[in-house]
Amino acid sequence: MKKLFLGALALTLAVSVYSCKETAKDAENAATDAVESAEEASEAVAEKMEEVAEEATDAVTSAPTFEDPAVQAYVDSYEAYFAEYKKAAESKDMTAFAALSTKGSELGTKAQEISGKLTPESAQKLTEYMTAKSQEMQELSKLFTN
Repeated sequence: MKKLFLGALALTLAVSVYSCKETAKDAENAATDAVESAEEASEAVAEKMEEVAEEATDAVTSAPTFEDPAVQAYVDSYEAYFAEYKKAAESKDMTAFAALSTKGSELGTKAQEISGKLTPESAQKLTEYMTAKSQEMQELSKLFTN
C-alpha cells in the first residue's frame, strides 16, 4: 500500500513539475510577447507624435499672409532673410553670417514701421510667426558651435 501511495505521489509530483515547467514557459512566452507588443506600440506612438509635431511646426512657421501690403512685404523680406540665415548656418559660413547682421538691423527698423499698421489679429499672427522663426534661428545658431 505504501508503494502504491508513494508511486501515486511520485507520479503526481512528476506531472506537477512537468506542468509547472510548461506553464512557466507559456508565461515567459506571453510576457515576451507583451513586452514586444508594448515596444512596437510605443515606437508607433512616438513616430506619430513626431509627425504631428512637424506638421504643427510647419503650420506655424510657414509665412502668414496679410492684407496690408507693407506688412506682407516685411514678412516676405523676413522669409528671404531667414533663408539666407539658414543657408549660412548649415554651411557654417561666418562671413555670410556676419553680412546678415545689417539685414537683421534693417528688418528691425521695418518691424517698428509696420507695428502701427497691424490690427490686433494681424499682430497676434505676426507675433506667433516671429516667435516660431526665432526658435528656429536659435536651433540653427547651434550649428555654428558644433
